[in-house]
Amino acid sequence: MKISLNDIIDLDYLIDRDNTLDSRKDIKSRELKDRKIYSQCKDSCQTDTHLMLSWLKFRRDEKGLPILPGMVFSSLYTCAVYIMIISGLTIGISTVYSFLAYHGTQPVNVTSFTALFIVLPVVFILLSMVLPVQILLRRDNKYAGSMVHTIVCSLFFNVLPKIIKKTGRLIFNWNIEDLDYFISFMRMKAREYKALFFWPFFILTSLFAFSFSAGILGGIFLKIVVSDMAFGWQSTLMTSGQSVHDLVIFTASPWSWFIPETMTFPNLEQIEGSRIVLKQGIHALATQDLVSWWPFLCLAILFYTVIPRGLLIIAGSFFQQQVLKRFNFTNSKFRQVIIRMKAPVMDVETKESSRDQEIGKDPVKNKLGTDYSTPRQNMVTGKALLLLSNKVYSEKTIENICNSIEQHMFFNIRGVIGINFNFDDDAKALASIGENEADSVILVQEVWQPPIRELLYYITRIKARISKGIPLYIVLTRDAGQENLGVDKSDINFKVWEKSVFKLEEPGISVMGFLQP
Repeated sequence: MKISLNDIIDLDYLIDRDNTLDSRKDIKSRELKDRKIYSQCKDSCQTDTHLMLSWLKFRRDEKGLPILPGMVFSSLYTCAVYIMIISGLTIGISTVYSFLAYHGTQPVNVTSFTALFIVLPVVFILLSMVLPVQILLRRDNKYAGSMVHTIVCSLFFNVLPKIIKKTGRLIFNWNIEDLDYFISFMRMKAREYKALFFWPFFILTSLFAFSFSAGILGGIFLKIVVSDMAFGWQSTLMTSGQSVHDLVIFTASPWSWFIPETMTFPNLEQIEGSRIVLKQGIHALATQDLVSWWPFLCLAILFYTVIPRGLLIIAGSFFQQQVLKRFNFTNSKFRQVIIRMKAPVMDVETKESSRDQEIGKDPVKNKLGTDYSTPRQNMVTGKALLLLSNKVYSEKTIENICNSIEQHMFFNIRGVIGINFNFDDDAKALASIGENEADSVILVQEVWQPPIRELLYYITRIKARISKGIPLYIVLTRDAGQENLGVDKSDINFKVWEKSVFKLEEPGISVMGFLQP
């Protein structure tokens, strides 16, 4: 079962969508649905990858499900492919036609043609290979984009959607607000999954370069077919025809062994006969010598620019498949889905058990270093670290919050860190994040407090402090003084928080409403 980038985008979207469920009824329905999916596919799914792809297939088949971002990405990428091909061919043909403008008095300079349409593209090919080679040799998953890669990403995520909005709305039948949301979502995922998005954009740049070189080749061939062309060479540095001949033989090495010699490259006499001397003009040059260069030039473009770019596209597709095959489904958000599918469904309103006796009278102290034995211990997906203001939330409230997190998010709380939401004051406390064996961080905040710029900056600083790959969950509660801390998704303050955090476009930050245990 093959996995595609569209699949991962849709998986992320549907999981994030499920994580925003805030009513007990919806959560119970989600668990029943996941368990039902597992019962139907467990016999055919041997790995977590197969299980997640089967889950995605069932979810995609749901009735009433809106358009998914994976389809949007696929459509945008297809548009980008056509744009790259058409623009590359158009620019290539136009450029070579302008360069080959021949009026019968001055032959096309082979030296300038070779430098512009063969040597320069070869240099660009070598430069474009630097970053992929570094990535493959390093194997450390650091996918820092080049300037060209950054430009292509910007065009894809910023310019192309604007064009779609103005010209393609009727074609795609997309809701503009949904398109804006999906573009922001994909931009965020592009930063989170750099390894997955690197090769598709690398292929796009290679497609443009391939089309440009193919346009050059097609343009020169058409120009030769429909008009009388003359090629000559002149150089201040190379005054001997023999030295030019030796260079031409070396250049023609890739194809000279299987193509007839007459079509491979001009011979020494033809090279000598096509040399342009300014004070003599071209009247003394023979026509057969002036036309002898075009097979060599076409073959050089084919073997040094078109074929290498085609190989880079094939290589990019291959390495993209390898990256997708190695995609790790052990991430906590995927593990939550897998655990829900495999675990027996239990009533989320289970009464308090002997858990209070196990925890003891000091819940905060126990949470700093002790795992709990909960009714759902077999469903635990990971270990979480809790960040909250212990001046706002009482010990009893903190215990209530931990109960909810363990019941609904399936985390073991490894520690509770008191913070003041001031990075300077909390620097020492936040420094201990890396000392805890946690694979998720949960920040608890009262929903009524508006997400002002300083607070959002504080959140991004926390995310930057967390190790790469560890998600940050923002769990919003009602006023800490209330008995019921649950926050409904329809709460206007929750929507403000959700929108503000989403606009940060920071991968790995999720906003969730508190669910009363």
